[in-house]
Amino acid sequence: MVLKVALIGSGAIGSRVAELLDAGYAPGAELTGVIPHGHAGTGFSFEEALDTADVVVECAGVAAVAEFGPRVVSAGRDLLVTSIGALCDGSLRKTLLDDGPGRTLLTTGALGGLDAITAACAGGTVHSITVESRKLPSALIQPWMDDETKKGILAATRPMELLRGGPDELIKAFPKSTNVVSALALAAGNWDVVEAVLIADPAAKQTSHHVVADTSLGTLEIRVTNQASRGNPASSALVPHAVVRGLKTLANASGSFI
Repeated sequence: MVLKVALIGSGAIGSRVAELLDAGYAPGAELTGVIPHGHAGTGFSFEEALDTADVVVECAGVAAVAEFGPRVVSAGRDLLVTSIGALCDGSLRKTLLDDGPGRTLLTTGALGGLDAITAACAGGTVHSITVESRKLPSALIQPWMDDETKKGILAATRPMELLRGGPDELIKAFPKSTNVVSALALAAGNWDVVEAVLIADPAAKQTSHHVVADTSLGTLEIRVTNQASRGNPASSALVPHAVVRGLKTLANASGSFI
């Protein structure tokens, strides 16, 4: 049985996922079409995706999850989310994870070790998680910043801490940098135990995440350094491959890790 896949978004992540699927990197999965978010009235439509696809993959950002996600799961289709930061919204999180009848699946994207944190949550208590993320200053410039703030960040010659807080603070100030912290909160089963530290580092040739999780079953320390996506320096080049690997696993039940 072929797993039919539709994509929402044709940007840096979506276009790469489409290329990998067309090239056969996920045997058993077939791309039925791509909805170019922002141009929903042209080409392959969302309605066609619901008619033809078994799973709809979101590759278009937090707003796209809120716009399309509830309609996907209510239609009984599976939804694979890359912009996990959208689940900071408690109401949307409940709709996608609990209401169904379709399932919401989350890609690990650019971070590893989530399975261990989930296991620690299931078997004990996750006391606290700190994630320190370092990115190039240019990748952290936001529309709400005034010119003086932007210039100060871009002119930095040493690491500069831009934010320290929980998922809610992060998504308000840096919505494109929330996926990792939201994934950690979901794995821990508790949005109040995660603290994010976001650092603009002029020496950061790659994006890095340093996670320390203090649990009743031990302390977990995870370090990940990712090459930035060529099409979007705020995203990891690893994400499209994580998406395709997830689709391959869905299409071919086996002993593979998920």
